[in-house]
Amino acid sequence: MSGGESLATCLAEVLHYPMVGRDVLVEAAEKLGVSEETLTQKVTRSPGLFERVSSNRRFYMTAVQAALAAQVLKGEGNLVYHGHAGHLLLRGLPAVLRVRLIAPIEMRVRAVIERQKLSREAAVDYIHHVDEERARWTKFIYGVDWSDPALYDLVINLGNLSIQAACAMLATAVGQDDLKTTEAVRQKLVDFELACRVKLALAVNLLTRDLDFEVNASDGVVEISGELPRAGLLTQVSERDAGEVRKTASTIEGVKAVHLNLKAVDFR
Repeated sequence: MSGGESLATCLAEVLHYPMVGRDVLVEAAEKLGVSEETLTQKVTRSPGLFERVSSNRRFYMTAVQAALAAQVLKGEGNLVYHGHAGHLLLRGLPAVLRVRLIAPIEMRVRAVIERQKLSREAAVDYIHHVDEERARWTKFIYGVDWSDPALYDLVINLGNLSIQAACAMLATAVGQDDLKTTEAVRQKLVDFELACRVKLALAVNLLTRDLDFEVNASDGVVEISGELPRAGLLTQVSERDAGEVRKTASTIEGVKAVHLNLKAVDFR
């Protein structure tokens, strides 16, 4: 309730970029075969006790990241995204301007009252609840404090700037050389999107979905790092498990080769 959607709409119109928000969740939900409501709960609400020891939430976030990566690639790097943790979902990509919006509590309260028809007291409680949920969620998924300014390139206070002024300022920033979508940046986008699709395939596979993998890609060559159960009393990973990881990745369109960097550990 800090004006993010209004600012994103303005910026997309000025830059002539596509704008993506809730539809990323919808696309991810369709790929998983679950309702949008279920997916929204998984990616916005802090985890319960069971989910703290399960890969359930990571599975859903992998789907959202893959959907967002596909949208970025579709726009050839030109995209305005507003929504949950976009700066973290696209972490590591070049030419991304990460903006956090803040606004005075009274401004947010008025927005909640207008949109949800709540009393002032209920609106204040709602805002505090959402802020706390997102803080816990970000800490659980990414291990970071969402209010840390180091996570962002710009922090804009919409209590001091109008939507139009903030929009003009961001449009100027986007035009800087550091944020231009060069051929090198486009290749990074292609590699990132491919890595996301491979990671999603591993998350969907019933034999590998409970395992956490780090996936990187470079010109079609995919490197997968992570941990697999130890093969009995041996020190290496099971050939069957490693083979399943390789086979799953190899079936993804665009993958030319798969390199595995897997460590054998005891799973209890």
